[in-house]
Amino acid sequence: MTWGEHQGERIDPETALPNLLRMLFDTDDADTLTMLWAVHALQNDRSEAAAKHLNFPPQAHTSSMDSPFAVFPWDIETLITLMSNTPKSVSPPWLRQPMNVREFNTVATLINFLRAADEYEAGDRVTVENVLREMHRIAHRTFAWQRGWANVPETYRSLFIYSQGLSGRYFEETYGLSIVDFYTVAFLYMSVFFQKPWTTAVNDLGFFNDIRDKVRPAERLLAADNLDARRESLNLLRRYEKSAGKRLPIIYRPSYLRMRPMLQFTTEGEPVFIAPLPTLLLHRATVGLYYDIIKGGTQVRNDAGARFEEYCRKSIKAHCPAFEVSPPVKYKFKGNSVETPDVILKLDGQVVAVMECKASKLTFEAQYAENPIEDAQDGYVQIAKAIFQMWRFFSHVRRQMVDFVIAEDAPAVVLTLDAWTLMSSDLRNAVIAEARRMVAEKEPEIIEEDQRPPVFCPLHELDHLLLVSSEQDLLDGMKAAIRPEYDGWALLNVRETVADRLPRQKRYAFDPAEFIGWWGELSKRDR
Repeated sequence: MTWGEHQGERIDPETALPNLLRMLFDTDDADTLTMLWAVHALQNDRSEAAAKHLNFPPQAHTSSMDSPFAVFPWDIETLITLMSNTPKSVSPPWLRQPMNVREFNTVATLINFLRAADEYEAGDRVTVENVLREMHRIAHRTFAWQRGWANVPETYRSLFIYSQGLSGRYFEETYGLSIVDFYTVAFLYMSVFFQKPWTTAVNDLGFFNDIRDKVRPAERLLAADNLDARRESLNLLRRYEKSAGKRLPIIYRPSYLRMRPMLQFTTEGEPVFIAPLPTLLLHRATVGLYYDIIKGGTQVRNDAGARFEEYCRKSIKAHCPAFEVSPPVKYKFKGNSVETPDVILKLDGQVVAVMECKASKLTFEAQYAENPIEDAQDGYVQIAKAIFQMWRFFSHVRRQMVDFVIAEDAPAVVLTLDAWTLMSSDLRNAVIAEARRMVAEKEPEIIEEDQRPPVFCPLHELDHLLLVSSEQDLLDGMKAAIRPEYDGWALLNVRETVADRLPRQKRYAFDPAEFIGWWGELSKRDR
């Protein structure tokens, strides 16, 4: 955003944050949220709806991230978090200086203050030694927004993993509606908020009328009264700052919108809702389901984990059918039952890749802490355990304890629900070091030859890879990913570098209509 430069403004970085907070302090929350909803709509192909609430120059009607007028959704989310954590002015109205929420230039000023304040904070925080950790945090803040959640693969994956079996049953018993019904209500509200910033509780469901009695239970998971949201957002911040033992940077503060993407305001009539970033409704009803399911205890978590492994095998086989894709096999070692890796890929009877799945998601600390290995230790230990298990398999095959033929260059791949080591070779090396410590402690017979450098791949990236790769392309990318020149790279970027593009991207193999009855009918109507 360089709009301030166009106006000839000079921003003092030291006073940027106080100025930003003062603007939020003096302005009504509902007005601020309407303005932010409008600028997001403006830059997501909904300019006609935005124009009812915001005046803007023609150049601001853009979805290009390269535009000097671009307002990124992660910055809007940060502004809303700051707004929620900033107490409101109690001064008489004539002493306040509220923002002009009808003008795009006001948003530009907020964004410029935000970025100047971040640069001022980063001056003390970012050094040559920790810049790669900072890249890890920046990537977590921005990449998921760029991928988005309102898409078929994200919907299908989440429903496959969470809406079936013990996980689906636990959710329904706990909240009084199925995950499919919850997704349906989130989808319905998102559709409403694509058109307008405010709505009363939806009662006329039209096409979705058969789930009328599920709307209120879903609203309790999707919405919070604004005053309650303010209190809970501040509690969230205090909890994480207490855990970190320091003040969190403004751009890395926890977003309560991820928990409750709709905010409720009480009017003289009935309550009204706003979702300033509508696609967060689908985030809550897809990837956000993980945080509901983990409350269900070990059995429920294990059920979701097994379905994650099943999905990985199913997706690989559907998109790269030449692979023989095998589930884990149990065998005895020193009187104990152990398993081969979760996914074994074969070509012509030979193992060409092994994969271990870890279904835990990133904690807030794992995404944004200055030392994620320490602050999210349990999660990273699980990733190290996955590496150890694949090394053990290679060792046991070499020692003829289990009967497989493994290619000399077969890669060891850790498949995760989240990008645990995103953009950070430091984190990857720390996890590998922990796996080596496990070897020394548990099974020193695993020699250097068995300890193949691991490749890290989150599930969403695996699906993208499968759509743009042949079987050989996928293997070439995984084998190249361990080269020093690709240290810290995402696997998808490595594959794009070492192998040619397919003439045409494959079609995603699965249809959410498998779970959502109305999905197929709606698709027919659209066609």
